[in-house]
Amino acid sequence: MKPVLNPAIDMAHLATYTQGDRALELELLSMFLPSAQGYIDAMADGNTAGDGEAWWQAAHSLKGVALGVGATELAGLAEIAEGHRDGAYDIRADDVAALQSAMKRVRSFVAALN
Repeated sequence: MKPVLNPAIDMAHLATYTQGDRALELELLSMFLPSAQGYIDAMADGNTAGDGEAWWQAAHSLKGVALGVGATELAGLAEIAEGHRDGAYDIRADDVAALQSAMKRVRSFVAALN
């Protein structure tokens, strides 16, 4: 039996902001994707990874934008990453890998909406 996974985007949550307007949802999600990826890329950057404050800012910002569109898994992983502000490089590398994986699921979910 395959495990049941939650959708990458909680569309019911997003609909609370869009009143179910699919075009608006797609527009918001199309703006969200590069923004979220930019924060992940910043976290993967060697300069950010070595700077606890910059790491925390990127993780915190990612969490905020992910929560806004209902990307709860991504937001949860970003929250975990926030806690690794002063973490070792390998812990942060694991965070980035998990975020990239979750982001891939988000992109696939959004692509399937089109």
